[in-house]
Amino acid sequence: MGVVPAAARAREPGRSRVWAFLPPALRERLASHCAAAATAESAVVTAALHQYFENAGDKELVLRRLDRLDQAVGHTLRALDLQCEAFAVFMKIWFAHTPSVGADGRRAALALSENRYRQFVEYVAARMASGARLARDLPRERPAGEDRQHPAAAGQTADAAPQPGTGAPGADEGHGPG
Repeated sequence: MGVVPAAARAREPGRSRVWAFLPPALRERLASHCAAAATAESAVVTAALHQYFENAGDKELVLRRLDRLDQAVGHTLRALDLQCEAFAVFMKIWFAHTPSVGADGRRAALALSENRYRQFVEYVAARMASGARLARDLPRERPAGEDRQHPAAAGQTADAAPQPGTGAPGADEGHGPG
């Protein structure tokens, strides 16, 4: 008996033999599965390899989607951070410019606050409808060492309040939007 070339040993044309080393437990599972299903081991291994390589593209798709979701979460966190900071600055300005109201003037103050609130809601609705967003108006990153804190938040005087005619709700009353 002579040595038969590998090409002559192949059972089907276009197929080649692959030698794989499997752990004993996996080899036993493969043999028992093939015996129970009356299937050739090469058919099971071929099907497993096809499935493995087809799902490799799914991995890339899932990873791209995860990257997009990660970016969206980053944008959401930045917007939330911005909202918290804007609210804190607003509260500081509001506390600095809103005088205490006595019991006798409370009814008039409530009516005025309802009017200002409606103006505020209309202003925000108009900005939202126009597509304007505060987050887009701000720079992405603050240059190192540069402090862009609002003058009122830094403890400066009422001169830093919104000026009448700037379009900010409540600015014409001289008290800011609250």
